[in-house]
Amino acid sequence: MKNYLVLILICLCQQLFAQENNNQLTAIIIGSGSPKFNTERSGPAVLISYKDTNILIDMGNGTQANLNKLNLKVKDLDGLLFTHHHLDHNEEFAPIFIQSLLGRNKTTIAGPKQTTLIIDNILEIYEEDIEYRLSKSGRSLSNVKTNFIAKNLTGNSPLYIGDIKITYTSVNHTIETLAYRFDAGGESIVISGDLTYSKSLPILANNADYLIMDSGGAIELGKKRNATRSNNNRSGATTKEKAHVNLTESSQMAKEANVKNLVLTHFNFTNVDEDATSAEIRKKYIGKILYAEDLMVLPLENEVHSHNSISHSHNNEHLPEIKNSSKEKLSLQNEVSITEDKKNGVRIIKSNAIPNHTVGQFPTKGNPNTITEQNKEYSIDLTPTLANKITFVYDLGIDKGRPSYVFGVAVNGVKFEPSANEYFRNIETNEPNYEWTLEPLSEEVNLGEDYNNAHVQPNGEYHYHGTPSGLVANFDKNKMTLVGWAADGFPMYYKMGYKDPMDANSGVIQLKSSYTLKQGERPGNGVSAPNGIYSGKYVRDYEYQNNYGDLDECNGRSGVTPEFPNGTYYYVVSDEFPSASRCFMGTPSNDFKIGGGRNQTQQMQNQSPQREEKPNENTPPSFANMLKRMDANNDGKISKSEAKGNIKENFQNRDKNNDGYITQNEITRRN
Repeated sequence: MKNYLVLILICLCQQLFAQENNNQLTAIIIGSGSPKFNTERSGPAVLISYKDTNILIDMGNGTQANLNKLNLKVKDLDGLLFTHHHLDHNEEFAPIFIQSLLGRNKTTIAGPKQTTLIIDNILEIYEEDIEYRLSKSGRSLSNVKTNFIAKNLTGNSPLYIGDIKITYTSVNHTIETLAYRFDAGGESIVISGDLTYSKSLPILANNADYLIMDSGGAIELGKKRNATRSNNNRSGATTKEKAHVNLTESSQMAKEANVKNLVLTHFNFTNVDEDATSAEIRKKYIGKILYAEDLMVLPLENEVHSHNSISHSHNNEHLPEIKNSSKEKLSLQNEVSITEDKKNGVRIIKSNAIPNHTVGQFPTKGNPNTITEQNKEYSIDLTPTLANKITFVYDLGIDKGRPSYVFGVAVNGVKFEPSANEYFRNIETNEPNYEWTLEPLSEEVNLGEDYNNAHVQPNGEYHYHGTPSGLVANFDKNKMTLVGWAADGFPMYYKMGYKDPMDANSGVIQLKSSYTLKQGERPGNGVSAPNGIYSGKYVRDYEYQNNYGDLDECNGRSGVTPEFPNGTYYYVVSDEFPSASRCFMGTPSNDFKIGGGRNQTQQMQNQSPQREEKPNENTPPSFANMLKRMDANNDGKISKSEAKGNIKENFQNRDKNNDGYITQNEITRRN
């Protein structure tokens, strides 16, 4: 059965290379083994491809056989790179190089010191053989020497082969060793070579899509092993210098580099205990872990998912596509309690974050994580007030930056987190452009959400990005439905509200967002910022139009509700953008602050003055707007009999001088 699966894999790989103009940067593990001969694993080698460019990194035993399985000829190789000059990495270089000379192709050959010396020695040793073979086509060695460029790589100047940018750095090993980074088409792949802990590697691999790393310390199936011990240190043995990383070191470097996928290769045994090895790596690194096999193709799937810059999987299993119609009942039970601590003025929400409705299929493509119970506790203001300034979910404003806050928590204890830590990336440098954050609910962005507009974080926490369909499946469109609490303490309702916000008898209507999709094309050049028409792929594709709909910039408004008959400010979860709000009108609780946010000083520096100082239009924070609605006798003050909503509920606290009126100074003064 295993041989049959291998045959299928080989056929698929051949089909891959039969396709021309591959516009995605890919890596194929040509050999995943070590110096130890293994019929299941060839010696170390990786093939990097983009469009019509192919680069082979290292050439261990079995490289030519596996290239043949891909139907890839040596004449198709544009580059031959060495990580270092150990025999298990160079074993098949001589025949590949000579075939390259005979094949009339142009080749770049590069690596650490001695690379050019090795080439010179091969040419000297095999000169007669090469001359003989070339003579059959009327050529000589002098004719073909111009067909290759050989370099000993020093310094830090990038190397370009085709459209692939190659950067490199020295890493710690028993001899001089280079790690390589390949950037093309907005994607990045890093190959570490053999190494021990090296500060230079996380710098080179920063935010890379894939880090292919020496598997030192990996645990063999059926054996126990000390994860902190080096791969080359056996019991009773002492060595002057370690040759390979241990799991602590590899996980630490992957964590520091913030890579999306860690791929372990260079195994000196056949079967890896993936669970035991992953458990050790998980102590530091929580991204996706893959275990290389010969002819494995990366990426495993076209879509890439990460949430807060983190992805996760235990292995390279083929996960199913999620189906919006898929509704699976969890064996875990929803547990949530919502209590009021009036003495301390807080509402306390405790939850295991398990929804009280069916969910989609997890793990799935785009979101390979399993739902698990959490231990969550949130404290929010029991009597919230409108703040002087808007606080944004993103740290740079309403539509850009890194996530700073979870927006709120549903009545079932599942959090609303509308933001995503995914951005447009510079095509040349792969650096994220924080001005252009991806919109998680866009049809052009696949984060593996289920029919509830929800998916699962690497720690197993299920959370909503937008309308929680299962939660509101049986809602009554003739009344307002409370669906949650925002981080600032104000309530969240699902799409319906009173026609007259201050009159519960005015009938219920579906409230309309004031955001619209921009017209025309984005201003970017397609390299450092996105171009193309505004399609909804990015948050900045939308713009707020004051008074266009029923709701303000934070997708909320003030009015009476079933739970607040005297009135309050409330947010609306809508089916259209922005669904869950991207900003707060009040002051959010620190319980909802997330690690992606920057400190407040930097946040204020980065926000534009117009956005930062802008009054909350179409909402009560403007005293002039309050007077229009409440000042019946036009005396420029609001009496207790005139006050409505949240102002009426907090009248005594606002009326600082106890004269029975609220003035502009009192409404803008912070408690």
